[in-house]
Amino acid sequence: MSNQAQRRIKIACPGCGQKLDMTGLPPFSHISCPACNSSLTVPKWFGSYLLESLEGTGGMANVYRSLDIALDRDVAIKVFDPRLAGKGISPDLFLHEARIAATVNHPAVVPIYSCGELDGSAYIVMQYMAGGTLENRLRKANGRLPVMETCRWIRDVCEGLDAARKHGVVHHDVKPANILLDIDSNAKISDFGLAQAVSSKTAASAFLDSSRMWLSPHYVSPEKVLTGEEGPEGDVYSLGASFYHLLTGQPPFQSDNVQELVSMRTARDPVSPDLIQPDITHALASVVLDMMKRDPAARPAYTQVAARINDAVRAIMRPATPIAPATTSNAANTPAANSTPNAPPSPEPSAKPKTARKVLSVPADRAGKPRHSFRSSHLSLLLILFFLMCGLCFLVFLPQFVNKRALLDAAPSLKAVYGDLPPEQFPFLTEDFYDSPLIDAEQAFSDSDQPLETRCTAAWVAGMCRLLDDMTSAADSVADMGAQLRSAASLAGTQVPSADAYCLAVLSRPDLESPDVYFSPEQHVRVLLGRLVRSLYDLDPDAIVNGRIPDRVLVRFGEVRNAFRTLPENSWLMKLYGPRLHDWESALSGETILPPDLEHLFLRLRSGSKKGASKNDRSRSGSTISGSPFGVESPVLPSGD
Repeated sequence: MSNQAQRRIKIACPGCGQKLDMTGLPPFSHISCPACNSSLTVPKWFGSYLLESLEGTGGMANVYRSLDIALDRDVAIKVFDPRLAGKGISPDLFLHEARIAATVNHPAVVPIYSCGELDGSAYIVMQYMAGGTLENRLRKANGRLPVMETCRWIRDVCEGLDAARKHGVVHHDVKPANILLDIDSNAKISDFGLAQAVSSKTAASAFLDSSRMWLSPHYVSPEKVLTGEEGPEGDVYSLGASFYHLLTGQPPFQSDNVQELVSMRTARDPVSPDLIQPDITHALASVVLDMMKRDPAARPAYTQVAARINDAVRAIMRPATPIAPATTSNAANTPAANSTPNAPPSPEPSAKPKTARKVLSVPADRAGKPRHSFRSSHLSLLLILFFLMCGLCFLVFLPQFVNKRALLDAAPSLKAVYGDLPPEQFPFLTEDFYDSPLIDAEQAFSDSDQPLETRCTAAWVAGMCRLLDDMTSAADSVADMGAQLRSAASLAGTQVPSADAYCLAVLSRPDLESPDVYFSPEQHVRVLLGRLVRSLYDLDPDAIVNGRIPDRVLVRFGEVRNAFRTLPENSWLMKLYGPRLHDWESALSGETILPPDLEHLFLRLRSGSKKGASKNDRSRSGSTISGSPFGVESPVLPSGD
């Protein structure tokens, strides 16, 4: 140690480039550059490495971001905590990780560069993962992580763990803290400190008895709790529990008592993720629940999990199919219209396609003979060139002659569905949009090729969904969307339409002066609906006494309900929120029986109704404004269908 302490440490300031001599300064202390006042951390020599900063602390080791002097690259070095040796924990348990992980060579497994002992400290050198852990990502997000990215990360980790399984390795401690991201946001599984080759059952049991203290109660498998042993299926369970936490923002089981938390998974299944976060599709939720089945034999294999995640992602990304125009109504009777999306197309009954197949494909009875006639090959080539020229002409000349309004007016069935829908919003608001508005809206908002009006509408819908679901920082998310739209408009040399920008801003900033612009009936409803939802979002349910909702909220609901009367029955807003108005009125009126699918924002108002008063008292306390709880007459709303 004394020899290393005397080694000189000179580094260049990243701010001004001046070389600074830090020899003799306390390791990992912070100093300021005398030239540019940049903050610097004093590194520490560790063999041929410079430990630059402490990145994290685990159960057995500290992790440092380090510089490999010989190869001039960033690495991560895990140094065994020497205090554990005094507690009877051998460094062999720590170095076991390097030996196990070195047997698995896969892009989704953090590679080990070297290991050993230096000055009495065991260490492991591995790839530096600049993106940090998913646990840190989850903590910084203060909630859930993006669905699409989470699916990609879990799928990649599946492949890495499957590679470990093929080498006879079980991880035993899969959790978000052990899933790391590199600088390109690729996920890799790390920390095989508790891993053990499944072939040596006796050694595995003895080994895990000494390492039980590091098991994570939120993600441990039921069989590990009951028997102390698990196979690769236990890693599937732990990965499913991690998947659950990343998608929903909360672990599958929660309790302040660790013993109760651990035993919960042996007695019951977790709540389905799509009941916690409505934008999670049923297909994705079923993958998570199957991974967390209590019976290890019933859990899917890694390859099945990866395939099902891919299918669920494709279903989310698949663009909604627009309703066919009335002139093509007969197409619904064709075999292609009645087939499933993933099923191969049925053969056409007509003779014409069969003739084309004779020219372009090899007959079944000659499939093994690669003989083609000279004339058929040339004819096929000419047909391909012809279709390519037609496609090129379509792309080049169609935009000059097609008017979106003309297309919309020419399709009576679309007009009947979308009503007053502006033509520039047609690619966004399809019929399937009403099944998953948050997902479709966020995708449309992220599509920079869409017009600004479309992206504003998409941002408003996404913000409404987030506020109604009572998501944390929903208002901040809406404000960030507005800022992105303003930046996009500035780069394009245009401005965001004032009316659409105001509709969006109401969701993030409740006190706004109405701009001097024209509001269409649809935009007027969006403003009033946004004010109502934002006022409920800011309302503290603990301040509700005897179920009495503040008068300002009731008046705003009355304004919204009256404004909906100005919309046509086939308006997209009426289709999306019209059927919900009756349920919202029930919640605001203090009714005790509420629909099970009521939005979280309205459900949380019931916390104030437990403080006393009967239903009749609550009704009387809310009926002080103009003879109605909402200060207006109760109009009969159209069904919206």
